[in-house]
Amino acid sequence: MDRFGTTEFRELVGVNATPAISIYMPVERREMTGKVNRLKLRGHLEEAERRIKAAEVLDAEGSEAMLKPLYAMVEDRDFWNQSGEGVALFVSPEFQRVYWLPRTFEDEVVVGDNFHTRPLLGMLATPANYWVLAIGEEQVNFWEGSVSGASPVEVENLPRDLHDALKLEEEKDQDGLMLRSATGPRNGRPGGFMSPMVHGHGGGRDQHKAYLKQYFTRVSEAIADYLGEAQGPLILAAVDFCHPIFHDAARSAGLSQLVESGIEGNVHFWSDAEIHQRAWPIVEAQAQSRVERALELWERSYGKGSAEIDLSQVARRVVEGRVHMLLLDESAQMRGDFDRELGQVHELDDGAEESEQALAKDVYDELAEVVIEMGGEVVVLPHEKMPSQTGLGAILRGGDSPMNTSRA
Repeated sequence: MDRFGTTEFRELVGVNATPAISIYMPVERREMTGKVNRLKLRGHLEEAERRIKAAEVLDAEGSEAMLKPLYAMVEDRDFWNQSGEGVALFVSPEFQRVYWLPRTFEDEVVVGDNFHTRPLLGMLATPANYWVLAIGEEQVNFWEGSVSGASPVEVENLPRDLHDALKLEEEKDQDGLMLRSATGPRNGRPGGFMSPMVHGHGGGRDQHKAYLKQYFTRVSEAIADYLGEAQGPLILAAVDFCHPIFHDAARSAGLSQLVESGIEGNVHFWSDAEIHQRAWPIVEAQAQSRVERALELWERSYGKGSAEIDLSQVARRVVEGRVHMLLLDESAQMRGDFDRELGQVHELDDGAEESEQALAKDVYDELAEVVIEMGGEVVVLPHEKMPSQTGLGAILRGGDSPMNTSRA
């Protein structure tokens, strides 16, 4: 499965090229469905080709050259052997990305002057992936999971255990006292400290805690490098007294994905299925908590006059960079055009010419992209939880007041 987060999303929305083709399709994994998947993808590519021709934005030779690599994938066994419940393909004259993702999609083909990213917004708002880190003094294990299960992952530079992290060696001093020695620097940090290897009261226990803090910091740094800006919760699995020490280390290492809820105990010998069974309820709770926090923030902001639901006003606030959070009804859609400079919305008329229809955009999609580009946040909500009937709601940055907050 491919990782998809804010970094990948911003790469897609940064592409402005005509034609920009976006294809989404669910992937059947049952026996004898391989031919169905291939025929469906071929049909989507032929539809994209038809729309390019209708929009008159590329000649036949250019269209064939752009789509040729995607047609080659149709019969590529390695392509279909990748894991994932849905596949998203993005191609323009000088750009191509394919993502196998842990969730299904509705079949969709969109041709425009930028990519159609609405189906991916939910992945930024609701975790599609999660991770479990099991850590003890003698072992470190790491899993990546989705709604369908969890599997082990190898992480570069992840210490195997405490001794590997700190390069500890055991030696005796002249009085026969066992010492632990950290040999040499690591990652630019000084080494060479030496301390009695004692467990129990006073300084020995404090020194042991200090060792753990250093160990956990180095594990956190390796995991932070691996995850980058990936979206989703990181769940810690460890014995109870390690949790507060690890959380302290993770904060100093900038490991932002770590969540408060964790798994207590030694899980190193658990099966992948057991890891998923314990972790998934935590993932679901995190997603629900995020939605509830967004709705609470909406109620406070709306009550203070710093929220907006009128589409034209929201569009203007978006281009001004004044939207802190955009709430979107997952079922809302408007085909048309959004002027990213003037903040004006134009809905597509039913009688529009075929060339206009071929390149029509989802206005809500466009709004969400600009909000994220400007550092704001987008939360996609189920229809029944949406606090307005206009399909969207904007929470404005501090100090702003909407021009119109009348409910639709």
